[in-house]
Amino acid sequence: MQGLYTSAKRVYSLISCQLPAACVVCGQDAECEYSICNDCEQTLPRLNECCRRCGIEVKGSLTIDSCCGSCLHKPPNFNFCKSIYSYTSPINKLVASFKFSARFDIGYSLSRILAREMNNYYRTIEKPQILIPVPLHWKRLRSRGFNQASEIGKVVSTQCQIPIQESVLIKTRSTLPQIEMASALARRSNLRGAFSLRQSEPMKTVTHIALIDDVVTTMATAETLATLLQDVGVHRIDVWCLARAGH
Repeated sequence: MQGLYTSAKRVYSLISCQLPAACVVCGQDAECEYSICNDCEQTLPRLNECCRRCGIEVKGSLTIDSCCGSCLHKPPNFNFCKSIYSYTSPINKLVASFKFSARFDIGYSLSRILAREMNNYYRTIEKPQILIPVPLHWKRLRSRGFNQASEIGKVVSTQCQIPIQESVLIKTRSTLPQIEMASALARRSNLRGAFSLRQSEPMKTVTHIALIDDVVTTMATAETLATLLQDVGVHRIDVWCLARAGH
């Protein structure tokens, strides 16, 4: 599978250099550096007013602290979660095509938009020292052929000039998808012991990192990984993703 994945990437790279890019949403010529045309990009479901900590879209007015009620009651252990889009149509379909049908053109295009957002955000403040993609369990990696978070991270790393470290974290236990868990207790139980630190050496002088993922649903994964990273001295953890699911 890994060989097929590598071949697919090579073929896509060769084709994309020679043919006009078609928009992955409408199918017309994109006429830009990635495969989403300007018109379609304007119509994708951007998040509106969001909690400044967990990044969830909030209907109506936020509190004076710009936090949702959940974060006021119990703030997450990372600094913030930011995403571009709501995990609704057509973003959910585009992300699914990227992950499950190896549509690297979709992944690359959405990653370029994420990188642009990150560059804008860090324009006047310190960038993270490294990017860390959320790891996949080896069984899932073998069946899928690639880690979508790593693919996003590689594009962001190039565009934002931030090094990526894929060897720091490892998923040691296969788990059910978090979105299938009915309660916060079940989500925490599902992830208990599922991740560990593979290498601490690259983290000796790192105090600020950005976790990269495709979709954040319940925050349980981000909080679990943040705890591991805080234990080795990381003080600031920013979470960036393509899309944020609602409650």
